[in-house]
Amino acid sequence: MATKVKQLTGAYCPHCQLLIAKDPGGRWPATAVRCPHCHLLVGAGRARDRPSSAPGAKGTAAGVFSREAKRSDAAPASSPDDVLAGLRRAAALLGQRTERLLMVEYQQLSVVEDDFPPLSDVLAAFGSWKGARREAAREEPDG
Repeated sequence: MATKVKQLTGAYCPHCQLLIAKDPGGRWPATAVRCPHCHLLVGAGRARDRPSSAPGAKGTAAGVFSREAKRSDAAPASSPDDVLAGLRRAAALLGQRTERLLMVEYQQLSVVEDDFPPLSDVLAAFGSWKGARREAAREEPDG
């Protein structure tokens, strides 16, 4: 069974390698902006047209997201069951197994798509990304 993988195009943060603008048209941004993911400054015209494939680029972003989510004082708005369902949907949308889903891929979807629980809810419900991912994979209907 072939799974359709959602492709994101646009302007990517040079720091965390995540999408920050869809189809910006030309050099972006016109003036400096803060990345909505890592909150670092992206200078005028400094966004990338594709994420870096350099080893460690996504791992650096994952550390930033994890620290920020764990420091969040907000009460989780999602139940553990909603979190598990969100992880499974994200993996299916990206065409991969739940146990292989990367935190940065999930973060990207949770920012772009409203129906995914935020990363802070995932970490609040399960204590760690790997624990949440493992639990979601363990309880999958076919696995």
